[in-house]
Amino acid sequence: MNNTIALILAGGQGSRLGILSQKRAKPALIFGGSYRIIDFTLSNVINSGIQTVGILTQYKPLSLMDHIGKGETWGFIGRKRLCRILPPYTGIKDTDWYLGTADAVLQNLSFVQKYQGENIFVLSGDHIYNMDYRKMLDFHLQKEADLTIAVQKVPLQEAHRFGIAVTNKSDKIVEFQEKPPHPKNDLASLGIYIFSREKLFKRLREDANDPYSDHDFGKNIIPRMIDKDNVYAYKFDGYWKDVGTISSYWETHMELLEGREDFDLHKWKVRKNPYDRSVGEKFSSFFSKSSRVENSIIGIGCSIEGKIINSVLSPGVIVKKGAVIEDSIIMNDSYIGSDTHMKKCVTDKDITVASDARIGMGPNTPNSKYQNLLSDGITVIGKQAHIPADTTIGKNCLIFPDVTEECFEGNKKIASGSTIHSKVEHFWEK
Repeated sequence: MNNTIALILAGGQGSRLGILSQKRAKPALIFGGSYRIIDFTLSNVINSGIQTVGILTQYKPLSLMDHIGKGETWGFIGRKRLCRILPPYTGIKDTDWYLGTADAVLQNLSFVQKYQGENIFVLSGDHIYNMDYRKMLDFHLQKEADLTIAVQKVPLQEAHRFGIAVTNKSDKIVEFQEKPPHPKNDLASLGIYIFSREKLFKRLREDANDPYSDHDFGKNIIPRMIDKDNVYAYKFDGYWKDVGTISSYWETHMELLEGREDFDLHKWKVRKNPYDRSVGEKFSSFFSKSSRVENSIIGIGCSIEGKIINSVLSPGVIVKKGAVIEDSIIMNDSYIGSDTHMKKCVTDKDITVASDARIGMGPNTPNSKYQNLLSDGITVIGKQAHIPADTTIGKNCLIFPDVTEECFEGNKKIASGSTIHSKVEHFWEK
């Protein structure tokens, strides 16, 4: 793999995750208690023997950059191993943002040239999966492909969410539909690509000169290469999940708790940053005599006096006596007061829920303002929000970051589908 380079696209805003991506890039979002989503792609890279990786950042990159550092945690240390953060260039036109996924790679071709990569992996930093990229590279070389795309069958009713590949009997892609309203089949692109260096450079430069292009791999580069080059589909049959929505983020955690053989983070050898301040400074977890834990993941530094059922708790969570947490994801350093009951909730870091609250109860009414985000019964609480005592909050509710008791205006019963705003303006409300 010495002539192979990986580029990880990690600059996504993640608007479908709503307030969970309010203050961080989507790949930096916590997953499984103590991992970040990007840990999965980074672990795949190093476990596959790829020694040079560039991480293309853009939106709110600070927490992601702090997390990755120079890649030491994932094994990118030594004279022949390299991990670099690659932010957008500020050029003659002071362009601070990439124009699209293809433009992001175009702006960093000098990185590829400098480290002499002949086979270029272009990967997404926001998917949960385990793949040995060496097998895909062997397929790519055997087919003498200019581009190889990893694909997997998905339910036909969900195919409109993906790029769809139409192949012939030899797995050559003859047509590509980017998120089609009427998909021709169920073979979905996983956002995992291998390019030959020469063809990648050529097609990116052609695309840069096209004034009508969106400068996107799915919309522009791949269809153009299918017309002119050898493009093949590599069929991947392992676990893979796009956690780009609140529902898929919650569902993937629930699948993790099922103990599936194809979704085992220990067998996957997923690496994380043990020096993260939110983890490394914590003491061992404490479980009192009143505590009860069933089929759950509990992070380091938690203090549990209540009952945890089928849930994932990140480091530093405090759950007081009599509290019950079911089917929920609670992120770092949150406080859950006594006799509170939470069901099917996703909470960001540093939230406070006072005693005797009831959250995630009531009819399954879609969120009245953000139905596209919340309609499956999940209630979401933003970073550093404070829920007052004796408050009942229904299903599909959205509690914005930094909400205080005064934001509830004395209302102790928040109906399903409601939204509680903070006094701070948020980017996707504009």
